Parts: sequence; C-alpha cells; structure tokens
Amino acid sequence: MRSQYRALFVLSIIAAVLHSCNKPQDQKQISQDDQFSTFRESFIEALWKQYPLWASSVGYHNYDSILTIPDDNSRKSEIAFASAYLDSLKSFDEQTLSDNNRTDYLMIRDQLDWILWSVKDYHSYTWDPSVYNITGPFAEMLNNNYDSLETRLRNFYLRMKNIPAYYEAAKNNIANPTVEHTQLAIEQNSGGVSIFDDDLKKALDTAKLADREKEEIVTRAKSAADAVKGYVDWLRKLENKTPRSFRLGEPLYSKKFDLEIQSGYSVDQVYNKALAHKKYLHQKMAALATDLWTKYMG
Repeated sequence: MRSQYRALFVLSIIAAVLHSCNKPQDQKQISQDDQFSTFRESFIEALWKQYPLWASSVGYHNYDSILTIPDDNSRKSEIAFASAYLDSLKSFDEQTLSDNNRTDYLMIRDQLDWILWSVKDYHSYTWDPSVYNITGPFAEMLNNNYDSLETRLRNFYLRMKNIPAYYEAAKNNIANPTVEHTQLAIEQNSGGVSIFDDDLKKALDTAKLADREKEEIVTRAKSAADAVKGYVDWLRKLENKTPRSFRLGEPLYSKKFDLEIQSGYSVDQVYNKALAHKKYLHQKMAALATDLWTKYMG
C-alpha cells in the first residue's frame, strides 16, 4: 500500500489505474476491518464476562458481582470459549486487515492460544496455590471510588457468596504444589483476610444501607473470612512429600514466553543476546578498570 501511495504523488494516471484495479480489494479490506472491529468489541465483552475478576482489576465493573468457581466446569468453559473464538478468527484474512486490526488480531489469537495451553498443558492451577487469592480483588472493590459505596458493597456481598466453594475447589485442584508458591499463598491470603473484617466494618459504618442489609453482609463476610483462613490452615497442614520444582523447564518456559511476550525473538535468541551483551559489558568494564587502576590504586 505504501508503494501505491508513493505512485499517487508521481504519476496521476498510474495512480488512477491502480485505484481502479484495487478498488474491489480496498472494499474487501474495509469490509473485513469493519467486521473485525465488531468482532473485537464482542470478544472483549465476552472475555470480561468469562473472567470477571480480571475485568474488575482493569476497571471494567459490569461483572463485579460474579466470582467464578475454579473447578472442572469452569475449565471446560474456558476451553469452549477459547476454541469458539479461535474458530471465529478463521473467518478473517489477517493479511487484508489494517495494521492496527492485524495487531489486535494477533494479540487476541495469542491470548486464546494461551488460555488453551494454560488449561491443557501449563496446569498452574494444580501446583501454584497462590493463584487462589480473592482478597486483592475484594480490597479493590472497597477502596476504589468507581461507583457509589452502596453499589460496591452490594456487589461485594453478591460476589462473596461463592468464596467458600472457590476455596474448596482450590483444595481439590492442588496436588504436589511447589514449596515457594505454597508459602506465597499462605502469606498473601493471611495478609488479606482482614478485608472481610476491619476494612469492611469501616465501609459499612459510613454506608447508607439498612441495618438488616448490613447484618447480611457481615454474616456472609464471616463465612468468607472462615473460608480464607481454612484454606491457609489447609496449606500449612498439607503433606507434600514430593513438591513440584518451581522451575518450569525448557518446554513449558519456551511456550509461556512465546504466548506471553510480544517479541520477534525466541526465548533462546533473547538469552543469547543477553549473554552477548553481558560479555560486551564485562570487556568494557575491564578496559575502564585498566585505565583507572593507576589513577586510583597507585
């Protein structure tokens, strides 16, 4: 397309011919771009609905009342979601999209591939207990001012409903976790459980809610706090005679790198570039040290 634009400024006749010859293709591109823009908006909305905690964390609060239970059903739902949208992507010709849309196309594709890989191969839900921590998202609901306190508290109350089931599912998922991630989960959940006690109490003291509504929130919050504490106690008592290494290993790490890092280099290429730069820096340091030695060391 850039060569065509340059031709416009050089030969008007050739430009007219090129425009005439490429008109159907240009119309197809516009149509593909319009369709992809519609698809992208639909996908993003569906993504936030599929991952309500993630949505809340990036400032999209339409699904603040939902807490997904991380069980087999949710993982099947993730696979179905990713597979369906990957299939929809096939209806677009990547090469005909605008640069911006092509970038979005590739990012969406990588995200969907990551979802499938994460569920089917990565399996962090089995060996990383720290992925189960809802105290942070609940703290954000109380401390951010994106909506009225009363609305946030009502969503807080609704989302708390699934916390006991959430942590029960976590216990069922975990097998031979890493020692490091187990300790991290204990520390994070222990540190955040106060959100359902002290922090919530302060919010309720200033909220314009009926006393009965406040009592219902407090009652559910106690069950939530008990679930978090129960998870922490379970982790502390967990017999883990053959813990998994925290190191992913080359196959998993390479795939993780490919899907999570937007780079034109492979993991080995980045590593080799780092080694080469390290060697260069050491040579430079040695040269500088040699020049400065007599000045400062005599």
